[in-house]
Amino acid sequence: MNKLLIAPLALLSMASAAMATAPLPEGGSKLNAIVQGHGQPGDIAVSTSNPEVSFRVLDNGLVERTNSRFGTVSYVNPEHEAQFRNAR
Repeated sequence: MNKLLIAPLALLSMASAAMATAPLPEGGSKLNAIVQGHGQPGDIAVSTSNPEVSFRVLDNGLVERTNSRFGTVSYVNPEHEAQFRNAR
């Protein structure tokens, strides 16, 4: 029984890692491109589900996430995030 559960979980983890490093499809959202490390410095995107949250690619490649409602700013390195997702 345990072998039956482990195999699907292993396949799911491999599939998610492959999707994280795959090229973005044409017509994909600018926000997804920025968060996944495909943005260029100066690119900005605003969340459609929460317009108070915006994302901006900085010159050093980090992504700045700003929430204007709460006055918070956080920074994410998309390259590091992709490596972390792929390590699972």
